[in-house]
Formats: sequence, C-alpha cells, structure tokens
Amino acid sequence: VARAAMWLAAIAGAILSPVLLIMDLGRPHLFLNMLRVFKPQSAMSMGAWILSAFGACAVSGLIALELHAYHTFPGTLDQLLRVAACVFIFGSAIFGTLLATYTGVLIGATAIPAWFLHRVLLPIHFGTAGLGSAAGLLELLGHRIASLNALGYYAAGIESVLLVWLTIDKHGAADRAIHEHSSGWLIRIGEILSGPLALVLRFFGLVPLAAISFLIGALISRFGWIAVGKVSGSDPESVFAAER
Repeated sequence: VARAAMWLAAIAGAILSPVLLIMDLGRPHLFLNMLRVFKPQSAMSMGAWILSAFGACAVSGLIALELHAYHTFPGTLDQLLRVAACVFIFGSAIFGTLLATYTGVLIGATAIPAWFLHRVLLPIHFGTAGLGSAAGLLELLGHRIASLNALGYYAAGIESVLLVWLTIDKHGAADRAIHEHSSGWLIRIGEILSGPLALVLRFFGLVPLAAISFLIGALISRFGWIAVGKVSGSDPESVFAAER
C-alpha cells in the first residue's frame, strides 16, 4: 500500500501538479520566480514552496522505498534507505496535508464573497476531499485494508457534515451562488456523492462504488466551487451584501 501511495503522490505531486500550475500561470518562469524568494505572507509563494517540497519528498521517498523493496544495496546501506524512505514519507504526509488544504485557503483569502464567507469550511473540504480521493484510488487499485476503509468512512462522514453546514450557514445574497443557480446544484450534487451516498455505500460493503462515488463527488465539487466564484464575483448585489 505504501508503495502504491507513493507512486500516486509522486505522479500527482512531482509531475501533474507543477504542470497544471505552470499552465495556469501561463509562463513557466513565473513559477521559478516564486521560488526565488520565500514569502510567508504571500499565498502564491507559500503554495509554490509547499508544492515543491511535497514533490521533492514524494519522489525521493519513492526512490528510497523502491530501492529498499528490491534490496538493491546490501547491509547497512539498505537499512539507511529504509530510514530515508520513512523520513521522506513522513515529509510527504506533512506537505501533502498542507498542499491538499492550500487551495481552500487560497480562494478563501480572496474578495469573492461566497468564497470569503466560507473561508473556514473550504480548507476542511479540500483537505477531506483529497484524503478521501487518495483512499478511494488505492481501494480501486485493489488495496482493501481496514485503515483505508476507516479513512473512507471518515472522509465521507466529514463531507456529510459539511453538506449540513453549508445548508444551515447561509448569508443571504452574499453567498446565494452556493444555494442557487447551477453552481449551487453542482455543490450539492458533489457533496451528496462524496458524503451521504459514499457513506451509505461503504456501510453496505459496496467499497468500489463508494470510492467511485466519492471521487466523482469530489471532482464535481471542485467545478462547483469554481462556478460559485464566477457567479458570486460577477453579482453586484452579492458583493455589496458581503461588504455590509
């Protein structure tokens, strides 16, 4: 399981994530510029450093783990590789947690009313979605162990609570993009798939379906929050209501 998890982390953290970030920035040198100076007060700078640290730990941990698994080097060197793998895996877990919640922190710090008003919820949601998606992917790859099942229950349970939170915590016109329009429907569909439905499917032992439901729900929810930002940011009444 650890090897499969590190392969997923290395592919996502060291290959896909930097590529997607560079595509979003438009020019590759902008990403490198953010790494030239460490600015704790800059969300973008912190994101670039967290992504780089996660990628470095994930790739290094994967290499050390694979070398140890195949006993490439004998004796003491093999034991050192084992220790190094543990250290890098621990680093991947720390920076992975920061990376998973980073998007929620970043968009919550903007002036978009619906995002800003739910700045506490967003990091929890994004982090939980990342955790549940990772567990679901590993389960779909054939790793059916109690710890992954527990993580699946935990993630689906948290998403169910967040669905209730969103339903109750309304701010009128300021965040109506979450409760109305197609953006609101995307949020609800995503939360239902990754929350209550995934929880029920897992309870009845339908683990693959629960994993698929959670993954689809997490993806739909991502598109939903993007749509919410577009609707909320272009709604003058929403902006004025948030400023009062």
